[in-house]
Amino acid sequence: MPRLKWLQQEECENRRSIADAVNVLHAQAVFDRVRTAEIRAGRLRLPSKQIVGLVGVFVENAAAQTTSLVTLPSATNFRARRHGSQELEEFDVFRLDGATVDGSCAVELVDGTRLRAVEVIPASLPYKVTELDWRILHHTIAMMNAEQECYTYPIPFAQPTGALDCSKLPALRGKVPPRKEILRYIAKQEPALKRPSRQKIDDTLHKFGML
Repeated sequence: MPRLKWLQQEECENRRSIADAVNVLHAQAVFDRVRTAEIRAGRLRLPSKQIVGLVGVFVENAAAQTTSLVTLPSATNFRARRHGSQELEEFDVFRLDGATVDGSCAVELVDGTRLRAVEVIPASLPYKVTELDWRILHHTIAMMNAEQECYTYPIPFAQPTGALDCSKLPALRGKVPPRKEILRYIAKQEPALKRPSRQKIDDTLHKFGML
């Protein structure tokens, strides 16, 4: 299974557009190997019950067994212009899920709609989700064999943030294994990862409504 490679994750909150993500991919010469990248919009349910989209642009490199990911800020909507139009329209962010984008930043939605100048409208989150949070979350789901419950479609990459439906996670409350077992599982799956504390495991699972 390909290894996920996060690109300039520390700059996520400074990005706004699909073009920003494409520029990062260009800097990594990703479009020297492929014609298009895939856009995913995962779901994150906030304590307020609001669902926001976690938007990422993915490119899989089968030869290197890696999937490059560039993320954008969480959002509920995005703005864009339809192909051939100068009018700026607003769309639900989940229409981006499964879309493709080429090296010129032209986006095609799954229904065939062609867009340009795609820019997310950031949503306010009550907390920051870190890469370690995602790792803990994905490993916990895998340990529980709960992938079918939590992911929205088949997953071709190692840490499938874009396919995760966070609104399903509270249903796992009461089924979470002991923290010691989670830590042991994570250490086995990622021996090079610095061992998180039990408190960090609790904090992450609370963040996603699993405790």
